[in-house]
Formats: sequence, C-alpha cells, structure tokens
Amino acid sequence: MFKIKPHLKKVHRIYNEIDKSKYDFRLDQSERTTLFKDDFFQDFLKTLNQTDFITYPYLDDLKIKIAQYNNVKKNNIFLVPGSDVGIKSMFELCVSAGDEIITTSPSFPMYNVYCNLYNGILKTVNYKENLTYSIDDILSGINKKTSLIIIANPNNPIGDYKTKEELEPLLEYTNKLNIPILIDEAYVEFSPGTLKEFSFKYNNVCISRTFSKAWGGAGVRLGYILGNTRIITYFNKLRLMHEVTGIAAKYGCYLLDNQLEMKNYVSLVNNEKTILVDKFSKGGFDIVNSHTNWIHFNNKTNNKTIDEVWGKRKDIVYKGKTQIPFDNRNNWIRLTIGPDLHKQDFIQQILDINSYE
Repeated sequence: MFKIKPHLKKVHRIYNEIDKSKYDFRLDQSERTTLFKDDFFQDFLKTLNQTDFITYPYLDDLKIKIAQYNNVKKNNIFLVPGSDVGIKSMFELCVSAGDEIITTSPSFPMYNVYCNLYNGILKTVNYKENLTYSIDDILSGINKKTSLIIIANPNNPIGDYKTKEELEPLLEYTNKLNIPILIDEAYVEFSPGTLKEFSFKYNNVCISRTFSKAWGGAGVRLGYILGNTRIITYFNKLRLMHEVTGIAAKYGCYLLDNQLEMKNYVSLVNNEKTILVDKFSKGGFDIVNSHTNWIHFNNKTNNKTIDEVWGKRKDIVYKGKTQIPFDNRNNWIRLTIGPDLHKQDFIQQILDINSYE
C-alpha cells in the first residue's frame, strides 16, 4: 500500500446509513422536523433553472445577504459547505502537529476527529455536576502549546449556554496571547443570543454558523464563518475553488429573503419544548433541558421499555444511547423537538408507559 501519514490511523469515522426519507418523524439529528408548506417550497423551486446545474456557482448574492442579516460587510463572511467544514478550516488555519486544542467534554465529536486529522492534542474541560463547565478551568489549561480553543454556545450535546459576561474574560485573556477562539453557534437561533460582536471586538475570535438546524437546510450543506477582515482573509486562502453549490446558494438566499419562516419555526419549537419538559417532568421522567432544539430524557428503567416500544415503530427515528455527566445511566434519549410534537400518539405512548413502570 502507498505511504500515508501515520497519525491518520487513529482517526475513526462513523458513516450515517439511515435513509431519512423513510421516516415521518426524524427526531435524531436536530434537523427541522416538519416540512415547509408546499407553496413556500414550490416558490423556491421556481427560482431554479438549468444554468444553476450546468454552470459554476455565483455566490456574491448569498454573501451579501448573509452579511446584511448579520449587519456586517461581505468580506466578514467565509462560506463553507456546512459548518463542520468551517470548523475543519479553523483547524487547518491554526493547528500544527503537536499543538494543543482545548474544548469541553462532552462536545461535538468532530472536534476530536479534526484534532486527530491535524495531529493535534485534544485537551478537554469536564462538565461539573450542575451540567456546565468552568471558564476558569479553560483558562488554567492554556499554555504555550495551545493553538485553538473551541466553545460551542449553546453547547453540543448538553445544550447549556454561556453569556457574554461569562465568556468575555476568556476572550480578553486569549486575545492578549494571540490564541484563536472559535465560537460554534450552530444552535444560536434557539438560544438567548449571539456573541458575534466579540468577533470584531477581539482579533482572535470568529463564529461558525449553519443553515442545517433552525433554517431547514441540512440537505444542501451550507454554513459560514463570521469574523474580522484579517481573519477572513486567511480563511480565503483555504477556500474551495467554489465554496458551495449554486443550488445551496440559491436556497440560502431564498431562506434569508424569508426570515420570518425561520423565526416562526424557532418560536414554535421553543414553545413546544416548554410544553414537553412540563409533560415529561410531570410524567416522572428525568429531564435535561437545553438552549437548543432538543431535550434529554430518561427514566428509572434506563428507557429500556421505551426503546422496545419505539423500536417497533417504522415512522420514528430518534437518538438513544447517550450519556449525561454524573449519571450512571447510558441510554438517555436526545429528542429533537418540533412544532406540536406533544400531540403525536407516540409521545402519549411513552408517558403512559412511564406511569405504570
């Protein structure tokens, strides 16, 4: 076999082989759970033509609309085919072999994958019993080898959120040391707010965003990095020849032209989350709420019976086998929330199961 980089042997990837089109309720990966109204989607399809497929994409319109949405300039935007590629670009920009990267544990699994891809050393700050992490612990882990710090806010998979006041001491300190910080805002639309102002207040901060969650664009793979002009200039040295497809760009433009659709969906999800937390709590479940579009739940049987019941259904896909720090149960279910989910029969089904277990 031809020679490969030895450190790649420690990189392990899992391929998602689930065909989501077979399920009416896709509650496993934090995507939009409901279809757009037919006329809304058909109006988008009418914007497409053959040249969108046979010519290379024109992306300035999308960059301009993203910039307007964020009240920044076009040269503050770096387009990527999904925010995971933006995160990978951050590693490519900042991490050399032997460098240390600091993030939380647990965290988005791709941070570890990219760390291994670039032969870095992942240092993690563990969650505490109150299901949050300490900024002081991150500060104490910084040394001369630290080349990148990643903060998901809200965090994945716990769903907790750090305020501007909580995070600013870290940003101010690392800015003095010229250590870059990536704030991953994949779920920002569901959260108390963005920290994008820090990407201009401090030279070392940038923000990653995605259209995959609140916007309903997971299938087209579209995201971006938001940062000051100097940082984006360096990102552009790494860019693909054509950052995203023309179809993705048109879809992004269409969604940005119809922001109320996203905002209404987010409002419905957050309201539904409140309803479900109340129902599950009164139904005897242990709940971990979040500032995202999911909740975690478990019961005294470690969700065993629920797995047996839901596992027989052919219309639901959900995410089980998750763990919560300082809890010895290994089958928490992380349930993606969508509008009117509590009205579905399978929700009442598990509430009934828990009442007699």
